[in-house]
Amino acid sequence: MPSPPLAFRAVAVLAIFAFVAGCLAAVANAQAPVPTTQQRTLVAVGTGTINVTPKDRNDNASIVAAVRAANDKALPAALTDARTQATQLAAAAGVTLGPVISLSNSGTSGTGVFYGPYYSVVGTFGPNRFCGTVRTRSSSVDKRGVRHYGRPKSHRVCRVPSVIQRSVQLTYALA
Repeated sequence: MPSPPLAFRAVAVLAIFAFVAGCLAAVANAQAPVPTTQQRTLVAVGTGTINVTPKDRNDNASIVAAVRAANDKALPAALTDARTQATQLAAAAGVTLGPVISLSNSGTSGTGVFYGPYYSVVGTFGPNRFCGTVRTRSSSVDKRGVRHYGRPKSHRVCRVPSVIQRSVQLTYALA
């Protein structure tokens, strides 16, 4: 059995080797230096929020059409909002906007993101299915504090998202 000072030295040497190996790995993975001549840019984020108004709130096809129409209107509204934000920000900073360098679009179609009070944009009963059957049951509490449940009942509901919201991010070069 090695003496305590020898065991301590072995652990210390091992720790030093591990530290040096970590430093060498960090140097190997280091990024190239950033060039000093960076282009000046301005980034503006715009949001387009459109209310969903189906012709018949109890018809799935009508709800799907209203969601698609709102989605189609929300993207141009988001672009307009981003351009307005960029123009106002450039004017406040005393700079002139150049061309758009990049555009980032984060939409709601195809995602399970929730908008409005409760309902998913893609449909709570599946893709493009806003109407479906749900089961509910009543409950009551007696004098002793014991909860009693009634029989389950099935009924059809349609859940309409209240709004569709789209966001875009525009990056402008500064002239």
